[in-house]
Amino acid sequence: MGQGSNVVVMATAECTPRRWALPSNARHSVAGYTLACLVFLPGASSLGAQKPVDSTATLKFISPATVPLRAAGTAEVRAAPDGTVTGTVLKTGAVIPLARERGWVRVRMEGWVRESDLLPVDSTLRIAISAADLRADPLGSKGKLVRWKVEILALQRADALRRDLVEGEPYLLARGPIGENAMLYLALPPALVDEARAITPLTVVQITARVRNGRSAPTNVPVLDVETLTLP
Repeated sequence: MGQGSNVVVMATAECTPRRWALPSNARHSVAGYTLACLVFLPGASSLGAQKPVDSTATLKFISPATVPLRAAGTAEVRAAPDGTVTGTVLKTGAVIPLARERGWVRVRMEGWVRESDLLPVDSTLRIAISAADLRADPLGSKGKLVRWKVEILALQRADALRRDLVEGEPYLLARGPIGENAMLYLALPPALVDEARAITPLTVVQITARVRNGRSAPTNVPVLDVETLTLP
């Protein structure tokens, strides 16, 4: 189901032909989600089937078990039946049921959110860690994931003197995180080189990066492997 679409057609091998339409304003109610997520909603009391469209149109098979549903009111989204509440579905929202168990429905929702509003699902992520923390404990900080705003100074290629970078490896010379005047080497994967090349020097960007070495030789500058690079 894509943003802006008002018809959902799902194919299975076990049902009669039907097509189902979403409300014209459904795209607004699912705009708070990104990628596919699996959640649980209360069963029949909170969800209702969408209005069917003309069945004489070109049809695909739709299983009654996977007919799109909407919330009868505002429905709580839970990580598991009787589990932690992770969000809500508005009355205008639509979901796809995946499974049913003891009065609960496992559902899928799709939509879009700003990348800057998201964090990686990674237990090693550290928000408050500083560059000074990396230098103070280079072994303990290795492999940790950080999310920082940094000031980009230049795109460079590593020379033989920077021992924790591969010679010729592209990296961003940066200063940060913001509020800390520390130099950083931000190693770039091939997929981000063109994006990094377009960044004007002294631009502040938000990065998610994994610590390669908190105190590299010979300069003691932290080296991090960039995973995401976003203009705030």
